[in-house]
Amino acid sequence: MLRNFRLIPFLVSLAWPFGTSTAAATPQIWLSGVPPFVRQKVFQESESDYLELFKPDARWTKSATMVKVFMINGAVVMHQTDEEMQAIFADLKRRHIALAIEIGLLSGKDSTGAQVCGVGIEGFAAPDNAKVVANRIKKNGGELAFVAMDEPLWYAHHFMGKNACQWSMEDVARDIAPRVADLREKFAGVQIGDIEPIGTSQPPDWLQEIAQWTQVYQKLVGQKLEFFHADVAWNGPWQQQLPAIKSRIQAMGMKFGTIYDGGGSAQESDDVWTKEAEQRFRLVESNPSMVPDHAIIQTWARWPRKILPEDQSGTLTNLVLRYTKPR
Repeated sequence: MLRNFRLIPFLVSLAWPFGTSTAAATPQIWLSGVPPFVRQKVFQESESDYLELFKPDARWTKSATMVKVFMINGAVVMHQTDEEMQAIFADLKRRHIALAIEIGLLSGKDSTGAQVCGVGIEGFAAPDNAKVVANRIKKNGGELAFVAMDEPLWYAHHFMGKNACQWSMEDVARDIAPRVADLREKFAGVQIGDIEPIGTSQPPDWLQEIAQWTQVYQKLVGQKLEFFHADVAWNGPWQQQLPAIKSRIQAMGMKFGTIYDGGGSAQESDDVWTKEAEQRFRLVESNPSMVPDHAIIQTWARWPRKILPEDQSGTLTNLVLRYTKPR
């Protein structure tokens, strides 16, 4: 949704050439930060400690044992060196942290291969993007466990801006299917899920559309979605929508996750951003009907500028420790 309005179109251009179920007692923690290439190009900041995470003596010893999944994005695969990627993947394996990637699997091409829509829109990339990404991860020793699709229903079906596709759900699934096959060719056991916005008032039947989409995807791609992550619009009706969509998703046999981020303050800083994120996950999880299976602590914004160290207020790894405190 609007969470990536500054970041994703830039990355796309570079790649172009819901019965009630009980949530897990302890949500599985996912972590995802802004890689150095993106920080430099989008925020014009050369200082980044992202790659420091993957050194044996990195100062996140406690939080690293709590994180079960680390999620990269396409910028890591396309712009870090082989040596850097090998270090990332080897360290995640050493720490027993699974590898995930958030990626756009839409192409915007019709059955003839002609580009008909999607140029410059989040969630779209070159048709061979998934294959290139899978090959580079495999080549450098990565074992891809999860793929989180970047809001295909929202951006290919509902979005109405410039170069919009406004495809049927069936056409969205057909466009995605070849790239799912490319990923499974290299990583047969990879779990594929979807990220979509929650907390939006339009369209009024959005939750029903999401439920329908999961069925269409399964029919046309041949396998069901394994998980669904809510990209929450914190200024919208999320407190009504989050428990409803969680119930639907879990009833269909999928894991449900919520992305916890900061943002929205007139005067952001690392401390402000992380305090906003903490306020949000505490509010969400104070209601048992909203406790997720996956807790995704993620930033795609300038803040926090630091991921390390875990014992410093305002860092992303410190936010992981705050998430695990009793509440």
